[in-house]
Amino acid sequence: MARGLKKLCKSSLREGWPIYLLALITFVAGIVAGWWGAGGLNSEQVGQLLLNLDQFMNQASQLNIDRQSMIRDTITNNLAYIGIIYLLGLTVIGMPVILTLLFARGFSLGFTISFLAREKAGEGIVLALSSVVPQNLLLIPAILLASVAALSFSWLLLKRFLNSRLPILPGLIGYHLLILVVCCICSAAGLVEAYITPELIKATAAFLTK
Repeated sequence: MARGLKKLCKSSLREGWPIYLLALITFVAGIVAGWWGAGGLNSEQVGQLLLNLDQFMNQASQLNIDRQSMIRDTITNNLAYIGIIYLLGLTVIGMPVILTLLFARGFSLGFTISFLAREKAGEGIVLALSSVVPQNLLLIPAILLASVAALSFSWLLLKRFLNSRLPILPGLIGYHLLILVVCCICSAAGLVEAYITPELIKATAAFLTK
C-alpha cells in the first residue's frame, strides 16, 4: 500500500504540478495579505488585541488544561476542516471555494505571526514559535495536500464532464487514500496542539512575564 501510495504521489506531482503551484501561490498570497492586514489595524484595535494578549500571558503559566477535551476539540476541528475540503473536491463548483479556504488559512497564519512580531518584537516571535508553529508544522502540509487532492479531483470531474470515456475510478480511489493520510496527519497535529503546544506556551509565558 505504501509503495502504491508513493507511486500515486509521484504521478500526481508530475501530471498535476500546475495545481500544486496554484495551491501554494494561493496560500502564500493569504499569508502576505494577513501580514499586511495586521499592519493596517488602527490604534484602538491594536490596543484591544494587546490587552487580551497580555491578560492571556499573565494567566497562561497557571492554566489547568483538560487534555481529553482539548484533544477531542482540536482533532474534531481539524477533521471537520478537511471534511469540508473533501466534500468540495467531489464537486466541480467547489474549486473556487477550496482556494478561498486555503487563502483564509494563510491569511490567519500571516496575520497572527505578523501581529505578534510587529507589536511584541522578539517576544512576539518567541511566542509565535511556541504557540503557532508546532501544530502547524503538521497541519499546514496536510491542508495543502488535501487542497491539492480536492482540486485535482474536481479538475478530473470537469474533464470527465467534457469526455465521458475518461476513467474516474482510479482517481477516486487515490483521492480517498490521500484524504485518509491527511486525516492521520491532522490527528497527529491535534495531539501536538493538546500536549506539546500548551507546555511551550506555559514555559514561554513564565519566561516572558518574569
